[in-house]
Amino acid sequence: MTTNLAPVSVGKTQMHGVRLGLIAILVALQCSPVLAVEVDDAAKSNVASSPQAEVSWLSGGVGDEAMTEMHKVSTAYNVHLMLTGPHGNYLAGIPFKVSRRNGQVTVSGMTEGPLLYLKLPAGSYQIAVEIDGAWQTQRIQTSASGQAAKVRFIAKGE
Repeated sequence: MTTNLAPVSVGKTQMHGVRLGLIAILVALQCSPVLAVEVDDAAKSNVASSPQAEVSWLSGGVGDEAMTEMHKVSTAYNVHLMLTGPHGNYLAGIPFKVSRRNGQVTVSGMTEGPLLYLKLPAGSYQIAVEIDGAWQTQRIQTSASGQAAKVRFIAKGE
């Protein structure tokens, strides 16, 4: 199969515009998949409670993208926990449980990263985390509106 194309007369200005257009398309095509993968990977590294759970929670924040995704949704949660080592290093894989004043466990799980966000009904709670084999606890008060309760647990060891 032979195709004969007649030469087309194109001015310098038109050719420059065509080149810029092609460069813009190539740049857009090369960047798009990379951005989609980065956001997708960040979303995969954060773990949420099941949709049927009585208490909604979200944990993650490992890596810059995952941390950014966590901060974007933080206003939807009224309790924010941060888990760090004694020198500020982030901790993950930490068992946690939240109990009412009467001792009844409201929610429990395992953190996926240094951030744990919870959406608790208004009331008094005790939050406990197990770091290096020892349970640490803190009491918090939540409200239906207003500022989120912010709690930081720090590992006692080296």
